[in-house]
Amino acid sequence: MKLKLWFFLVCLSGAAWSHEIKLEAMPQTAQVVRLTYADGQPFAFAAYELYLPGQAVPEQVGRTNSRGQVVFVPAAQTEWRLKAYSADGHGMDQIITVTARSSEGETPNSNAIPRLWWLISGLSMVFGLFGLGQLFLRKKSS
Repeated sequence: MKLKLWFFLVCLSGAAWSHEIKLEAMPQTAQVVRLTYADGQPFAFAAYELYLPGQAVPEQVGRTNSRGQVVFVPAAQTEWRLKAYSADGHGMDQIITVTARSSEGETPNSNAIPRLWWLISGLSMVFGLFGLGQLFLRKKSS
């Protein structure tokens, strides 16, 4: 019985890690490109594709936000090709030039708790609860 419980807990911990999504907040400088119709109305919720020059596969795809903005982090690349199009046939395909940004001060979020710490904490709780259960069960049976 104890071996089955141990095996179950090990399998459960592996399954939990396989579905883990990590979030990492990093301070970076983003480039914002605003697209509008000729009358000044935002080109809102339109599909766009962002390419590095000479590439056939887009680096980023998505939709503009409600203000017609495309937001991306250009790294050291200064030239990009932006294609944007809406369902009603409006669109554009243009090379844009952005300012290069420096990578100074960009460190990952240091508040992230390492996976090993979670493993040790989880195992400690399991063994602690098991120990408390055994303590109370032995007192009742005496």
